[in-house]
Amino acid sequence: MQFSRCRVILAAVLLVACCRKPDYFPLQDNQVRRYAGALEVMPTEAGEQESLAYTITVTGSAVEPGLGRVWEVLITRNEEPFLSFFVRRTKDAVFILPASHLDGLEPTSGWVKLLELPLRAGAFWYGDAEHSVSFEVMARGDLVTPAGRFRNCFRLQVHAPEPYVITFWLAPDAGIVRWNRRFTAYRREVTEWIYR
Repeated sequence: MQFSRCRVILAAVLLVACCRKPDYFPLQDNQVRRYAGALEVMPTEAGEQESLAYTITVTGSAVEPGLGRVWEVLITRNEEPFLSFFVRRTKDAVFILPASHLDGLEPTSGWVKLLELPLRAGAFWYGDAEHSVSFEVMARGDLVTPAGRFRNCFRLQVHAPEPYVITFWLAPDAGIVRWNRRFTAYRREVTEWIYR
């Protein structure tokens, strides 16, 4: 009798584990993710690159009326504040709101739909009402980083007005594991972040 009950409990646990949907943008208070970054500005002399250390920290969260739980996220570059923003989730989307651009850029107004859930290859959506930025899920596959191998990663392309071209990779239950930003103004600047 007791053996049978244990088998039922084990089966229930396995069923829950198998049916649980992976979280491609996990948020948890005091969560810290570190990235090795490289900045390359073209044309460069002798193809020089600047090594950078990025950290994404979820500094905390609060329940806001009409919005639900909102997380505050800070990005540092070489241990200096770089960018901060707010994130909120619904059952079918993840939204971001830049709080301030600490590198001198003006803040953007309004929430931007960063992810439309569940993620699926080929999905496309606009991030804002003006259709000034859109997101496209390009592919799904494995990715190797210094932090290890991540299976079933989604690669997303951000279509924004010039001069930026942005691509990022999301891993199940890890979030962003790679990020590539190209700045295509009078000079070409490429920033690459890899989860370590």
